[in-house]
Amino acid sequence: MISTVQGFANRHRRALVITAGISGGIYMMGKYAKSKLFEFQEKSASERTAKENMKRRFEQNQQDCVFTVLSLLPTLGDQLLHELNVELITAKLQQTRSQRATPLPTPDSSMILPPKPASSEEGEEKESTDAADQTAKESTEDPSTKESAEETTTSTEASTEEGAETRESSGAAQKATETEATSESAQEDNKEVSGTKPEESTEAKDDQSAMHAAVAAAAKNEAEVAAAAAIDRRTKLELWNELKIMSFTRTVTALYSLTFLTLLTQVQLNLLGRFTYVSSVVAMSNTTDASCRVEGPSTKGSMSATSGQLDFQTEKKYLTFSYWLLHEGWRRWSDKVREVVEDVVGSISLKKTLTAKDFSEIIGEIRERLEYTEVNGVQVPTNMREYMLPDDASDEREVLRAGGVDEFDLIVDPVLRNLLDETRDFIDSEDFTTVLHSTLTTTFARFNLALQPTFNPFLLSESHNSRATIEEIEDEDDIDRAVPLASLLPLVARQVHLIINGVPNEYVESLAMVKELQAFSAIVYSSFSEQLIN
Repeated sequence: MISTVQGFANRHRRALVITAGISGGIYMMGKYAKSKLFEFQEKSASERTAKENMKRRFEQNQQDCVFTVLSLLPTLGDQLLHELNVELITAKLQQTRSQRATPLPTPDSSMILPPKPASSEEGEEKESTDAADQTAKESTEDPSTKESAEETTTSTEASTEEGAETRESSGAAQKATETEATSESAQEDNKEVSGTKPEESTEAKDDQSAMHAAVAAAAKNEAEVAAAAAIDRRTKLELWNELKIMSFTRTVTALYSLTFLTLLTQVQLNLLGRFTYVSSVVAMSNTTDASCRVEGPSTKGSMSATSGQLDFQTEKKYLTFSYWLLHEGWRRWSDKVREVVEDVVGSISLKKTLTAKDFSEIIGEIRERLEYTEVNGVQVPTNMREYMLPDDASDEREVLRAGGVDEFDLIVDPVLRNLLDETRDFIDSEDFTTVLHSTLTTTFARFNLALQPTFNPFLLSESHNSRATIEEIEDEDDIDRAVPLASLLPLVARQVHLIINGVPNEYVESLAMVKELQAFSAIVYSSFSEQLIN
């Protein structure tokens, strides 16, 4: 048996060797492939976990940006509403309207002149004076000249104020002329009476002189009242113009400031979130070798070679620089906005009617003048960095001091300087310009959408739903009606409260959904290749 097997092996030695070699190779290759498969699966699972961790941290970081913006808006809003106080101008207009609605007292000669004996000529003169007073009183109490706050709308009052200044001044001049003529006539009558009746007593002459003096005083008082009314007209017209300019200025400033604050917060928190993510990766790797290290000097505020985490004081000082936009930057921007608004809106009459398209064109012209600057005949985007971050070292120290940093720590260390320079680089980049344009377009689109029901009452009707038919909106006047500019001012001014204190804040939510902003935030968050070197 054994000899038979030996013989078989000797005869097929070559085949058996080849078979054994192939079988062994297959086994070893299978084992190697199995180990590689396990290694690939482990690596894929690790990468998937890392991506999910990064995605989760990024999404949490975006939510933190939204909450941070919402927490900072009241600080911005308090200053905006205080320094651009549209409500104060409205209260002054209401006060002047209530004063004009109260009839002025008519001077009564009986309270000035002493009693005198009745005579036929004096009786006729008294009847003439009473008739004149009655006529003046009736003209004063004429309901056509009164202003009723309950029945007169804002647009009607604004239109009346624009056309009434000239009529008021001419009426005052006419009243003064009539008063002078009346006084001269009374003096001539006095001369005639004194010439025809030389036997009149000295007491009667004194009474007549006092009466003429009282008439002259009343006439002078009436002229002063008319002049004061003309001045009041001019003052009220100035208040209306100021209300028009300030309403647009405050709302446009609020829209831009909200956008600036959102973008600055996104850049700041995503930069800090990037370091936090690198720190977590380094901590999870549990290694201190040179294959995975974080670059940076080991000074205060720098990142540790093993943790990759920024110093807390450095983070605090870096976030303090949002103080510039909240307290100084928006004021500088507001001054620029006011200049543009005065050029664009200042010449528009309060009683001019505007459609939704007209109003959108006005806003578009304001945006174009603010967002673009002409350089050598070419329109280039305006750099907004000066309104978001300070450029001078003295301004940086002042921001740190105002932000509550200790006096001995009012320095910008190298790590903080690198963070500020990187922030400025992002703000100056073309990507930021693109994102700024997209976010501003979204913000102003939300603003225009909020005013659409004013131009299109159909949007407020209950029939505006899936069952609405074409016949219900056939009237073009109902689709896009013209509204006086004076009627739009309260709506424009009221939007500031929704921008700052809206709950939920639709403007902030709309900005958070902008795709370009999300992509830009992802770029900032994931740009850690320079710090983490493999």
